[in-house]
Amino acid sequence: MTARNLLRNKPQQRSLKLCGALLLALSACFLLVVIALRGYVGGHMPLSNGFETMQFMAFCMLVIALPLGKRIPFFLPFGLMAAGLALMVSMLGERNPQITTLMPVLASPLLSIHVILVMLSYSLFAFLFFNGVTALIMNRMGSSTAILNRLTDISRIMLYPAVFLLAVGIFTGAVWANVSWGRYWGWDPKETWALITMLVYSMTFHEQSLPAFRRPIFLHVYIVLAFLTVLMTYFGVNYVLGGMHSYA
Repeated sequence: MTARNLLRNKPQQRSLKLCGALLLALSACFLLVVIALRGYVGGHMPLSNGFETMQFMAFCMLVIALPLGKRIPFFLPFGLMAAGLALMVSMLGERNPQITTLMPVLASPLLSIHVILVMLSYSLFAFLFFNGVTALIMNRMGSSTAILNRLTDISRIMLYPAVFLLAVGIFTGAVWANVSWGRYWGWDPKETWALITMLVYSMTFHEQSLPAFRRPIFLHVYIVLAFLTVLMTYFGVNYVLGGMHSYA
């Protein structure tokens, strides 16, 4: 059976969709068990280093992909691919680091909430990146306007929770910093780049004053390039700029 016939075959599509959803669910359960075991052994939320945060990001991507994949099938392979990349990065950076007792300043529940919110937002930004790349490829292949408009609507809808979660994550991080260090904001490289990321993605909301964002292709190109700020915030700061947040 050719690929074209497979795409037209509804039962085959449903079978592939079911297999993808099952694989996502099993992978998410496995990661949840691993995260729970690390948390049980360490006595704290396992979000204290790059290995643990990347594991949690992979889990977030799988969980987000499951409900989205019910309505938008291509989010199922997106979730698997993004989670696989996150796990690969976690293994390359620091393979299974030793579980140790946290310093008191890192044991705050505010820090866990801060990291969870930021990882959720980064996961949504990753889906926006893949959706933007898909839209650009479909446009290059001469797909119908209806398909491009649907992909554009998906991007516009996902931008709101992604930016909102990042904003709330930055706010909770600032509150934790004030409790722990006595100041809300210190212009640390990670703080600065997180703010830059939020501002860059927030530009897409200003369609009235910035008419270019009304054009679907421009929006998708912008979203794809904007993901570079996420990569810089997480990886660039850790491996190039350093700072107080370079461990996360």
